Amino acid sequence: QDDTVPVITIDEEIIDVSIDVTEEELLAGVTAYDKKDGDISSKIIIESISKFIEDGVSIVTYAVCDNDNHATSATRKIHYTDYTEPEFVINKSLVFSLGEKINIQSCVGATDCIDGDISDRVIVTATDYNVNEVGVFTVSLQATNSMGDTIYMELPVYIKDLSLSAPKIELSEHIVYTKVGEKVDLVKYVRSAVDKYEQPVNVLIDTNLDITKPGSYEARYETQDIDGRRGYAVMTIIVE
Repeated sequence: QDDTVPVITIDEEIIDVSIDVTEEELLAGVTAYDKKDGDISSKIIIESISKFIEDGVSIVTYAVCDNDNHATSATRKIHYTDYTEPEFVINKSLVFSLGEKINIQSCVGATDCIDGDISDRVIVTATDYNVNEVGVFTVSLQATNSMGDTIYMELPVYIKDLSLSAPKIELSEHIVYTKVGEKVDLVKYVRSAVDKYEQPVNVLIDTNLDITKPGSYEARYETQDIDGRRGYAVMTIIVE
């Protein structure tokens, strides 16, 4: 009767990997030996990869079983060198007409470098807008990826007294991520601005953007047709 338990040996306690790491790479430097069966490294499996225990760091659990079904396990840390936290996506300008039915969930989403599209994990945690009152209100969002990394954001919601014939401003993006010190060309995000006759109208841009400081900022786009009807759009800028 064999009462021995195999032993797993790991070369390094922590290794740097890409988010696209392969099973072969995760198994590199991991061996297993059993007194009866000898080298059983080929039987090692990756049992699990934990959620993050700290920024970009997970624990990999390895397991192996000898020919007598004696099992053992061991762990080591992996550090994802190219991991970036999830980012929110805004699908439309958060400017609405008085009395308009608002569905924030349909206006926002999120993407993640590991999971891809995680829009179904976006939760609207708070709202304070009143669709029957003109003003600037706030919605709060959060989203969590499969590694347990949670992001949060507060976004402004504008309720305006808009005419059905008001000019329309269409933006190519409704949220832009940039780095401290990088200039942002706000004009280039105006895809079109037209009145009810589909004629071009001028757009004025007002913003509180400060590229010297990390934070969340807004760019407010406004236009007016010859009859004085106004149109609006809003873009969020995240300086990291």
